[in-house]
Amino acid sequence: MESYPDSPGEAWRLGQGPFIFSGAPPLCVGAIDLINDSDEKVRVRRIPVVGHNDEASSSLGLSELRVTTPLLPHQRTRARAFFRLHPYTPPGTYTAHLTCGSQQEAVTAHVWERVGLQVDPSQIRLRGAAGETLSTMVVVTNDSNIAQSHRDVALVFLEERNWIGRSLVFALRDTEEGEGHQACLDRVVHELKVSLARPARVTIRTDFSALRPGERIEVELDIVLPAELVKGRTYFGSTRFMSGKLNFLVDCNGTENSTKRRK
Repeated sequence: MESYPDSPGEAWRLGQGPFIFSGAPPLCVGAIDLINDSDEKVRVRRIPVVGHNDEASSSLGLSELRVTTPLLPHQRTRARAFFRLHPYTPPGTYTAHLTCGSQQEAVTAHVWERVGLQVDPSQIRLRGAAGETLSTMVVVTNDSNIAQSHRDVALVFLEERNWIGRSLVFALRDTEEGEGHQACLDRVVHELKVSLARPARVTIRTDFSALRPGERIEVELDIVLPAELVKGRTYFGSTRFMSGKLNFLVDCNGTENSTKRRK
């Protein structure tokens, strides 16, 4: 297919608006009516947009509508079209006009929130003893099109790796032949309870109050390991942080203040 041979408004034209588009960055999607008045095939690729209600919106990907629809001679069709938005286009309703020669048709683009957060490293690995306070640094990038704020303190439940399986093995070892399943189940519950650690406390230290779209900062984390952690074992857990998560992997080392338990 060749590009349209004549100017817009002569070879082809738009149907009657208004046209409605919606979506979160990077795409705002909808449909328009296209009419080929010529005797030749045409392909509409881009339609200019003018008269924005927000002058800045033209730089956000709302200055042209993209279409990839071929039209046969004298064909009328409903075609999918889209705006390719800047990743950080603010949510809101944008109004303007599609232009086709002297023709102008109203268009409305509803841009929704897109929430995303990148934390590097994605898994925070720490080594320390029970009760110890550890510090680490992460780099955080706001991939959303809205500003994000954070809390100063968070709690994270650290689950022992193979916790369920280890508790089951201990219970089975301690259950004498002939005691029955109830005695074994009671021991399983007991093992789970005595090996359950209290949540770790995470203090979030940074000098920003709100992270703007596209902004990238350093964040210092202080985590107080629970006293119930057992040396030689590994724990994992996560906690909400803005629109994302902080994921922890903790190796409890063999310092003398770590809890000692059977293997």
